[in-house]
Amino acid sequence: MKVEKAAVIGAGTMGAGIAQVLSQAGIEVILKDVKQEFVERGLASIQRMYESRVKKEVLTQPEADHLFAMIQGTTSWEGFADVDLVIEAALETIDLKLEIFGELDRRCPSRTILATNTSALSISEIAQHTKRPDKVVGMHLFNPAQAMKLVEVIPGIETSHQTVELALELCRELHKIPVKVEECPGFLVNRLLFPYLNEALHVLEEGIAEPESVDKAAVAFGLPMGPFTLLDMTGIDVCSHVTSFLYGEYGVRFEPVSILKSLVGKGQLGQKSGCGFYVHEKGKPPAKEEPRKLNPELNDLLATIRKGRMQPKASRTFDVNRVILPMFNEAIYAIQEGVVQAKDVDVAMEFGCGLTRGLLSLAEEKGFAWCLAEMEAYQEVLGERFRPAWLLRKLVRGGVHDFTRLHAAVAVV
Repeated sequence: MKVEKAAVIGAGTMGAGIAQVLSQAGIEVILKDVKQEFVERGLASIQRMYESRVKKEVLTQPEADHLFAMIQGTTSWEGFADVDLVIEAALETIDLKLEIFGELDRRCPSRTILATNTSALSISEIAQHTKRPDKVVGMHLFNPAQAMKLVEVIPGIETSHQTVELALELCRELHKIPVKVEECPGFLVNRLLFPYLNEALHVLEEGIAEPESVDKAAVAFGLPMGPFTLLDMTGIDVCSHVTSFLYGEYGVRFEPVSILKSLVGKGQLGQKSGCGFYVHEKGKPPAKEEPRKLNPELNDLLATIRKGRMQPKASRTFDVNRVILPMFNEAIYAIQEGVVQAKDVDVAMEFGCGLTRGLLSLAEEKGFAWCLAEMEAYQEVLGERFRPAWLLRKLVRGGVHDFTRLHAAVAVV
């Protein structure tokens, strides 16, 4: 099936970006939200996106006008009777999404593919609230949708092969890079990122390194920004919520770190509140090499957390691999579980979070045996969150040194 007409539910930042991407591919789009002011705000945002493309000479003004005209804003269900695809980009609340998908199931023809842009919620649960679970799929685009290349395509339990193939092909038509990810909490990129963020918080609580030095080390490794900058940008309340969710699903590897709760309790949520791990002056982002101003209350909060707590008996000086290895280990868990193919991990991390060197290249540079030995050394001091995935042990025992031989090694898993 060729997607010629699509609908996007939710005209916020993500929904507007998705609608723009669809329209630029020549697809007619209905952009729906619950209030006209939300719709108008979304359309204005899309118009600015097209104006930017004209200024950059990517499009001519007539081309931009034509593509923008392909988007129809609405607060009604009119026009949904002949859509080929719907992408839902509403608030990340399961009850709301279930309500929306029930309505979409009633309003759209039986052939329509229903996709959700959720970054964490169960595709299978959403699909079960329709009469077409075979046509429900996750299409997790990354923010900003008009710029980020990665799309995680996530089938639910009953999603058909044809639906998955249509979603993958549509992503390619949109000039995106799709990676198929089997459904699991956090999918792939967020599942890998949060052990890294969590470990940076442990480093901070232990007093081993300051936020800026950890951030600089992560950037030197190949990430576009360090963990504390990312936490502030994403929102500390959002990160706290996601970590708690993943902890409930996976256990100790994602156990929340106290400083997140302390900052949320103080209303210090990062950029959006003006203060998180760093101070953020409105309208004055720091220059790339300019030192960041640390939250003046952070040290007192940390002192309160540390009071009466036994610190790890033999913490090392900070090494960037301490925050990278949990991310690497989670990738091994994902491969072990069949969530993703090894060849797609580095693709996802490059185009989903800007990692300029392959995460799995750590094994190619150091060898699986080194990775295992480091994980075990950290586990001895820091506990169960550093327990290596059993697949890593299997590969070392089998004399496999890096991922070039991985497919043969895991064929019998």
